[in-house]
Amino acid sequence: MSTLQGSGALLLWLDVAAELDRETDGWYIDEHMPERIDIGGYHRARRFRALEGAPAYLTMFEADTPDALASAGYLQLVGKISEQSQRIRAGFSNVVRNTFAVRASVGRGVGTVLGSLRLCPCQPQAAARAIGELDARVPQWMSQHGIVGVHSLQAAPEVRAKMDAVRAVGHSDATTGYVLLIEATRESDVSALRHGSLSDEALAAMGWHVEAYGLYSLLYEVSDAKPAHEAPLGNRA
Repeated sequence: MSTLQGSGALLLWLDVAAELDRETDGWYIDEHMPERIDIGGYHRARRFRALEGAPAYLTMFEADTPDALASAGYLQLVGKISEQSQRIRAGFSNVVRNTFAVRASVGRGVGTVLGSLRLCPCQPQAAARAIGELDARVPQWMSQHGIVGVHSLQAAPEVRAKMDAVRAVGHSDATTGYVLLIEATRESDVSALRHGSLSDEALAAMGWHVEAYGLYSLLYEVSDAKPAHEAPLGNRA
């Protein structure tokens, strides 16, 4: 069983201006994440904060398919954003954003910590071999102590292009091509992999260069599973 809820994923890594950090937390909880779930097609949104590495935050959205990430409802949302959203977005920096197809995903349940490796092939002409090496080792990493999910993602740039064609902001966000995500119960379990079979040297032997690594803790999750009774939320100070 796959931990990820669908074959499409949208990921954003970013820093937040210190003076907007508290307001941004409330915005994610009350507006940004729920409204994307409510448009349909998106099943789950999760936001993480860095324990190690940078940028400081990682947000992940999971959808039925890569194309579902750029649904009509989503494109309407990003085409015209609120004044608060504009102010908060102006406080973002070091943004890396892309849409992805899920190549391989194993696990069951959700880990409280997430290792994020942004990767690029050492030799572009040998990318197919490197991708095969990565996907083949997913079950091996999943078998390690405390690991509850391993996910291999490949960029779907045509989906991001659909988004950028109508987005009000974010056109200059950086991108990344390949991502490996490791979900675990404890920080030490991800770190053990990072210092072993997911070290820079081990990944280079498989044909990969590590663009960035971060270890993140889960802040908040919202999904399309509705509770029996919902109370409206007020704006958070």
